[in-house]
Amino acid sequence: MNEKEYYSTVEAAKLLGVSVRTVQLWVENGALEAWKTAGGHRRIVSTSVDDYISKHQTSHESKSGKKSILVVEDNPTVSKFYEAAINSWGLPVAVTVKNDGFEGLVEIGRKIPDLVISDVYMPGMDGLQMIRSMYKSQLLSSDQIIIISGLTPESIQDRGGIPSGVDYFTKPVNVEQLKQCVMQKLSLSVSPGS
Repeated sequence: MNEKEYYSTVEAAKLLGVSVRTVQLWVENGALEAWKTAGGHRRIVSTSVDDYISKHQTSHESKSGKKSILVVEDNPTVSKFYEAAINSWGLPVAVTVKNDGFEGLVEIGRKIPDLVISDVYMPGMDGLQMIRSMYKSQLLSSDQIIIISGLTPESIQDRGGIPSGVDYFTKPVNVEQLKQCVMQKLSLSVSPGS
């Protein structure tokens, strides 16, 4: 695709349409192949950037006029349920589903959603680790996040607790309460007949 063997972090960020910090996170998490120079600068392998662009660029269409919701849930049945429920509400939203915190973070790095709905307990990077990474990178604020978990309050506390300002629901979630929370966070109202 190109003649260069590697890119600087800034060059990779421009090519991928994300922040330099996002590129750094992707390198640290293994989404992009890179090495550090003797001076401590990251060099991202060009084929790694090219592969990432070819895999992800075409999959994300512009959804003009719609708010974006990212659902991060490792159970496919549960994530399909959330997606179907949200789509049935008649709201101008586009739903994207990812299976764990790392995938969620990569998606957020590509396009910051208007709202994240996340499970806590997931393999790899769990929901709370993902949220802490988002906070460090200042990608999202607490009023853009909803946590839904089947874990006990003690288990959640053992994992570092839910940050203040983040709305929390227990599983099985009350769909009507979730709908009201989503509408409030996205400043939406339901059209008559919905």
